[in-house]
Amino acid sequence: MVRAGGDLLVRIDPMRPEDLERVLQIEARSFSLPWTAEMFLAERERSDKGEVFVARAADEGDAEVVGYLCLWLVAGEVHINNIAVDPVRRRRGVGARLVCFAVDWACCHQAGRLTLEVRAANHGAQALYRQFGFRAAGTRRNYYEKPREDALIMTLEPIPPLER
Repeated sequence: MVRAGGDLLVRIDPMRPEDLERVLQIEARSFSLPWTAEMFLAERERSDKGEVFVARAADEGDAEVVGYLCLWLVAGEVHINNIAVDPVRRRRGVGARLVCFAVDWACCHQAGRLTLEVRAANHGAQALYRQFGFRAAGTRRNYYEKPREDALIMTLEPIPPLER
């Protein structure tokens, strides 16, 4: 367990079937075009290249899911497919802890690069990723819908070694 940004103690675990409802609630509160249950289940079942993790508020009795992270490992690269924190738990370090976990996971899997897409207007998320060394690497035109918007491709390369 790690204190996320000094605010909220979180534990990151693989997503369990009973976590799905809470993950879907966070997803619906976070995105204008949310993923479906089937999409999360498909991510969870891609054991050959993908994993879904949840962040639990470990300093609360019920260890409620407060965020999640979907990762793919393909051809020596890790891609963050989806990441979100419950809106009422934001700005408490949970997002930073999830990104840190992704970097560590990429390092453990000997990935050469970590990538993601983020809305061009989401400057807060971009600032978080830059704190970890991500850089803008390109743009995907009209990548997002509702509203239609470009995605900024951000990469972290090389993956820094684990800090233990």
